[in-house]
Amino acid sequence: MMMFKKKQEPLESFRQGFDDIPAIVGTGLPQLRRARYLLVQVEDARAARSWLRELMASDVVHSLARVRARNQPKKRVGREPAPAKPSRDVTQLVTVAFSHAGLLALGVEEDARFPFPTPFRAGGASALRRQLLGDAQEPAWHWGDVGGADSGFETHIFIAHYWSEHLAGEPLALLDPARLPAGLRALSRSSCPSYIASPDSPEPAVFEPFGFRDGIGQPVVEGMGLSSAEKKSKVASGAMFDDRLIQPGEFVLGQLNEYGERSYCPNVQGWPRDATAAEGFARNGTYLAVRQIEQHVAVFNQFTAGHAVPMLGDMMVGRRKPGADCPKDAAGYSVLDSARPPSEIDAFRYLTLDADGLECPRGAHARRANPRDALALDAKGGVASSKLHRLLRRGRVYAESCSQGAGGAHVCPGHAEGRQGETPCGRGLMFVALNTDFERQFEFVQKSWIAGPRFGDLADEQDPLLGTDPDRAFTVQGCPVGQRVSSLPRFTTVRGGGYFFAPSLTALRWLAAQDQETAATQPL
Repeated sequence: MMMFKKKQEPLESFRQGFDDIPAIVGTGLPQLRRARYLLVQVEDARAARSWLRELMASDVVHSLARVRARNQPKKRVGREPAPAKPSRDVTQLVTVAFSHAGLLALGVEEDARFPFPTPFRAGGASALRRQLLGDAQEPAWHWGDVGGADSGFETHIFIAHYWSEHLAGEPLALLDPARLPAGLRALSRSSCPSYIASPDSPEPAVFEPFGFRDGIGQPVVEGMGLSSAEKKSKVASGAMFDDRLIQPGEFVLGQLNEYGERSYCPNVQGWPRDATAAEGFARNGTYLAVRQIEQHVAVFNQFTAGHAVPMLGDMMVGRRKPGADCPKDAAGYSVLDSARPPSEIDAFRYLTLDADGLECPRGAHARRANPRDALALDAKGGVASSKLHRLLRRGRVYAESCSQGAGGAHVCPGHAEGRQGETPCGRGLMFVALNTDFERQFEFVQKSWIAGPRFGDLADEQDPLLGTDPDRAFTVQGCPVGQRVSSLPRFTTVRGGGYFFAPSLTALRWLAAQDQETAATQPL
């Protein structure tokens, strides 16, 4: 494919925006092991704005500067003071995002010159988007960002609330679904903290309900100071660490992207700043692609246990399960062993180190979700191509009807049994992916890599974990010959989802203002 040469534009604009960009861009804050997702429907715009103002006044909606440092140039000009370091005492964090229907419910009108993109306006739960993304065969959703019989509860505001297990007192009462003011309705989905290792452990880790290590191979945003884990990865990866470095405009609107351009910013009526394609209402915000994915753990375990193909579950995932013994006749998987530190696993290229798929099968979930350098005939071109489609993942494992939960909110407190048995406390993933271009990023990954029947020289196959075709198969490469596993059962089912816009803190304050016409004349 045609590649674009990046403009060597400084990242100063991105660094200056740290106080305005939502904190979720910088981290999923795994040290805040408890979380709850609130799916809010707005029936009264005034009540919603009042509630949002209270939320903003509670000091839980943080900026990127609060959780991540700015990566400053090596040589500082003049005697400009060094920027303040991010605070490490965050005990609660809230991300607020709106569906297109939610913005309309608040009375927001688009600027005809700079409208929101078509996927966002249509909604991720719309019939067209669901057909496009391979969800047409799914049962009716429990909730979505548009109304309709197949979309379930119409969600206008998506709230992600994280808090520390050492928090003094109860989490913010404003976000208790039972205490919402009149004019707002909500569903709640809580996480299961058992799937996040204690921050005090030597190698903190995140797992998913099938039992595998998660969160490996995340992009690193250019211009942000490196976290401790990213610093370790840089040392272990060497030059290959650059494979993970992605321009901020892939995740933050109005910033420089991988094409060397500023990502497009929609605008709305009444926005007080002069709007351009890079300076509108959406600047410094991000889009969230959200999907509630139920994982059928018992089906997965029963199908893979004792299968004629050794380590079939590991091969479908593309990574070994921690603590699992590797049969002597099972080839590969030493590099992608989950028992190894993520920093070592990240230093890996498929085309360079595993072109034949003997370490990680070509159709494995890990390889489809992030092909790394395997999209071109050379590693450099492959890495450049994959960077155009990367996603920042910020999801958590969700729980349902936890026996140790607190009331109707089902707040799982975390317990030793949370990850055990055929029906663990964690029922699946609340998948949350940040991007600035739904079509080029999330939808491309979902259509072409996850649900696409042709991937990595394979034919008539889909992602073995997320695929929906009842006749799909999975090929395991081998020497001298491989094996093809047919008629895979469904291991996952999408229960809800949608497309949401997480505004900058400036835009969020403007949305929450009681009188937006007056607010538009005030300095921001």
